[in-house]
Amino acid sequence: MYFIVPLGIAAIVSGLVALRRMRNKEGADPFWARAGIAFGTVAVVLPLAVLAWALWALSQAYE
Repeated sequence: MYFIVPLGIAAIVSGLVALRRMRNKEGADPFWARAGIAFGTVAVVLPLAVLAWALWALSQAYE
C-alpha cells in the first residue's frame, strides 16, 4: 500500500520521458506511454482523495 503513490509518480515520469523520446520518431505508437501516465495519475490522485475524505470524515466524527 505504501508504494502506490511513489510507483504512480514513477509511471507518470517514465511515461512523459517515453513520450518525449517518441516525439521525432515516425510510426511510434504512444499508447503505452499515455496509458502509463493515465494509470500513474489515478494511482496518485485516488489515494490522496481517499485520505482527504478520511480526514474529513474523522474531523466530522469528533465535532
